[in-house]
Amino acid sequence: MQPGAQTAASSSPAGAPPKRKLRNFLLDRPFQLKYTGMVVAVTAVLSAVLGTLEYRASKETSEVILAQSLADPIYAEPALRRALEADFRAKDRKVVVRLAALLSALIVCLGITGIVITHKVVGPVYKMKLLFREVIKGKLKLAGKLRRGDELQTFFEVYAHMIETLRQRQGAEISELDAAIAEAVKAGTSEHVLQKLRALREEMQAALD
Repeated sequence: MQPGAQTAASSSPAGAPPKRKLRNFLLDRPFQLKYTGMVVAVTAVLSAVLGTLEYRASKETSEVILAQSLADPIYAEPALRRALEADFRAKDRKVVVRLAALLSALIVCLGITGIVITHKVVGPVYKMKLLFREVIKGKLKLAGKLRRGDELQTFFEVYAHMIETLRQRQGAEISELDAAIAEAVKAGTSEHVLQKLRALREEMQAALD
């Protein structure tokens, strides 16, 4: 189990969803970071390529406008020419800064979105692990449901149906055992045997409580 899962497991009741803390959005770090990183990497590459093309197009446009402007006799003085060239270079730098800011914001937004989306899958899986451990311990009780918006809802419904079926079956077996104990009492079965049957009955009932 991952460290984040261990922390959540120690602070939350079995079967209950982990408390809403930032670290709980990374219940399975390798899985979530892997697929979030893949999406972010692909988006970053595509954005960098498109940003480069846009910058080149913008720079070419600026060069054309600059060349046309410098052809005007008003910019014959070197100082004016240098000022105009500096102005166009500043505009080109602004384009680069704007593209870099947009790319950074896109990467951050995609990273957060990827973690949240993968959490909607990892969260239910984490909860199901806790519930299955309860079954392994002999507890046939459904504690809570998945949150609205979580994935694997159909899988959880199948699990819930399984638990309910097992509870009904165990309840029927307890009724049969009660009848068997009653017959054993009538037949004069030894108290030692009756105690074992009653202990078994209590153990089976405890799984349903």
